[in-house]
Amino acid sequence: MPSHRSTLITKNLFSSCLRAFVPPCLLLLAACTDAPPPASRNVALPARTTPRVDPVISSETWTYNGKPGKNIRTANYTIYTTQASSIIAARMPTFVEAALQNYTSSLGLLPPPPGQLETFIMSTRGEWERLTKQLMGDQASIYLQIQRGGYAAGGRGIYYDIGPSDTFSIASHEGWHQYTQRTFREGLPTWLEEGIATYMEGHRWEGATPRFLAWSNTERFDQLRSASAKGGLLSLQEIMNTSPQELLAGGGPMPATPTKESGGGGLFVRAVGSAEDRLLTYYAQIWALVHFLNEAEGGKYRPLLESLVSDAANGRLRAKLAGSIGEQAARSAVMTRRGPAVMLAYFGGDLGALSMEYSSFIGRIVRPGSRGLIVEGRSPIE
Repeated sequence: MPSHRSTLITKNLFSSCLRAFVPPCLLLLAACTDAPPPASRNVALPARTTPRVDPVISSETWTYNGKPGKNIRTANYTIYTTQASSIIAARMPTFVEAALQNYTSSLGLLPPPPGQLETFIMSTRGEWERLTKQLMGDQASIYLQIQRGGYAAGGRGIYYDIGPSDTFSIASHEGWHQYTQRTFREGLPTWLEEGIATYMEGHRWEGATPRFLAWSNTERFDQLRSASAKGGLLSLQEIMNTSPQELLAGGGPMPATPTKESGGGGLFVRAVGSAEDRLLTYYAQIWALVHFLNEAEGGKYRPLLESLVSDAANGRLRAKLAGSIGEQAARSAVMTRRGPAVMLAYFGGDLGALSMEYSSFIGRIVRPGSRGLIVEGRSPIE
């Protein structure tokens, strides 16, 4: 059975495509005292650990719906929370700053966000629902389908307390989407946007300090190993072309109108049986795919992966694609965010050869004895 935490985070891709069916929300808020302020615009690397320095620049009282909380400001984040005293509120400033350091350095150097990233951590689901209605307006009904946890939208992270472990795990995954929504000039293909988000999940605590270890993700590993043993892995072609709706429903493709804001989010829509298992396998495989592009064959694809992510961040992705597949096809690939065009343009024109290497890489990950390395946060490819 998949773990509860893995199931929570796995619903992110479905949410990102759900948002693609609707126009971007305006995120306009009513001018009331309890409303939140508007938004401001082997080669495995060592684990990233935040320096043991308090990142909090200021902490002030913030009242939401009559309930006192805190407005905590760090170098890159403004955190609003109704949890005036809790381990989540105490550790979140350090956690998000460490996560951002990981986002901007673990797959090459990436630009910092252009301004403060707003993160909301509500004590209860009721508070979170009220906030979602204020922030998302006409789009709120979509987000209110979330079963537990939270989402990223319009460069904001909007969560509620579901326990420290799950809340921090969701914040690390959704935080990547929050960062790219505000910072990237072009969207990554969905398989890579979500794959990197899963790659960023792995962490452990050393006292009150988070340490990010991309391999430290037993939920993804266990699902990958289970699917491999049952012969249930998706092909590389399926990964790049399949939507989460198709995986959940087992039906045909659904039309979408992608937007920059649709790149990630956390609608943890309930799925059951084999549909949920397929979606969990998808997430496990895109987690493995990012590791493959980062470490396979002595890291031969790593510079290409770094170039791809950097190109999307700096608005060069479409131009790069146009040089190899033409302007019209490049426009389509960037707009739909699916298909093999990006993979082939950056990592070679032979999808069959890439598929064979990827399958072999998965085999090495799930070989007997490798789980102990995953638990330790070490690469099983070493």
